[in-house]
Amino acid sequence: MPEFAPVRLPHYDGQGPHSLLADVAAWTGSEPMHRLLALFGGSLPGTGTAEDLAYLEAFSADHWDFRAGRERHETAPQPLTPEHEHSATQAALALGLGAVATPRLPHYTHVLVLGGLVASCLFRTRFAAELLESGIGADHVTGVGGFRPLGEPDLESAVLSGIDCGGYEVDAIEASLKRAFKITGDPLVDEGGDPRRDPGRAWKVATYTDGPATTVRAVAAPSSQPGRRRADTVDTCRFWADRVADLTPGDSVLVVTSAPYTAFQHCDAITHMGLPYGCIVDTVGVDPATLPEPHFRKHHTASGYLQEVRSAIRSMRRLYHTAYAAIQTPIRPVETAVGWRLTLKGRHERRRRSQDR
Repeated sequence: MPEFAPVRLPHYDGQGPHSLLADVAAWTGSEPMHRLLALFGGSLPGTGTAEDLAYLEAFSADHWDFRAGRERHETAPQPLTPEHEHSATQAALALGLGAVATPRLPHYTHVLVLGGLVASCLFRTRFAAELLESGIGADHVTGVGGFRPLGEPDLESAVLSGIDCGGYEVDAIEASLKRAFKITGDPLVDEGGDPRRDPGRAWKVATYTDGPATTVRAVAAPSSQPGRRRADTVDTCRFWADRVADLTPGDSVLVVTSAPYTAFQHCDAITHMGLPYGCIVDTVGVDPATLPEPHFRKHHTASGYLQEVRSAIRSMRRLYHTAYAAIQTPIRPVETAVGWRLTLKGRHERRRRSQDR
């Protein structure tokens, strides 16, 4: 049994940022966080939420950053004492890194499935399809990925699953969506850049409208720092919100990810979609340890949880400062890239007319 009572992640229903400050403060100063810090010789300064978050980010960089710039799947588990293993895992689960698999609402404007390794693309899209089959409604389903070349673990998962995932992560999320939602038709595709020569500037939107009742899309975003790195989750969410989804106040977004990443990706979704657009944001996570396929199952290690607590701290800090700034200077719903979206819709309409001839 968990040793700590669960701490609620920030809750956002599109009604303003004030409650977010209290939610972040409660998470930051919670018992699991205090116990986790004490386990590694730390303690919060207690002089305010902003100062506590700054301390947590610096402390976690010294003690829990095992990636050192590597991808998650490239990071080996770190040895910890049995006490640290048990206590760190229990604290992380209480801080919101456990499985949250039940959506709050009966219907969402958008279901946003986050990509990753081929295995993650497959089981997250399948979970999204299962949610809709169970009665959760959605107008649009989007899987987001990037132009990350598929590596050996991806190719092994593709072979084991009998799926053609192409050469990039976005191809994997698209193939996974087609399997999960039983899509057989061809998409309408808008794209730009060359992913082979300059993946940081390439983008793609593949839209399927002939299969399920909902519109299904696969989206790859360009990087906000194309000369330095590939697009990350934040880049992808911004691109999707600005240029594809046409988010408006009152829309609802259900983010689908893996359980250990729920906390940080939920905070990022509120920061970059909920607050700027006035959207309701919920996040659910699939627990990889409970998957039916033995070759997909993954039991997260204590050091892996600590790494994701650090990710959650950094995202909580961004959310706190964004919410605080929004109180000082209220954010209006974003109307960016309307012309781009109209152009995109026009291209699709012209292609439909051409195909009907």
